[in-house]
Amino acid sequence: MKRTSKDAQVWERPWSLEEIRQQSANWSLAADSGLFLFLQDFSQRMLSKTHEIEKQLDSLIRDTKATDSHLHSVFNDFLMLSNTQFIENVMHLITSLIAFAKLNLH
Repeated sequence: MKRTSKDAQVWERPWSLEEIRQQSANWSLAADSGLFLFLQDFSQRMLSKTHEIEKQLDSLIRDTKATDSHLHSVFNDFLMLSNTQFIENVMHLITSLIAFAKLNLH
């Protein structure tokens, strides 16, 4: 029984799902090898996708933290503005009271 080069290499490459389905009734050592290589390839693709998603998630977390920091900065700016306006209002009130007191003393 002569084998063609394609048949000789059938166990050296990952099988497709269609090949696995077609050969399920006539399973062989070559089918085991093809399935094994398919599972290795599938595992590698899953790991690659997982790392890609992990990088995207890290980027999203970094962006979220930066946004949180900017938001806190804006809150602090508003608080400082509020404090400044409060001090200005108090100073204006004190100045008005002093001016009123001077008018009443004369």
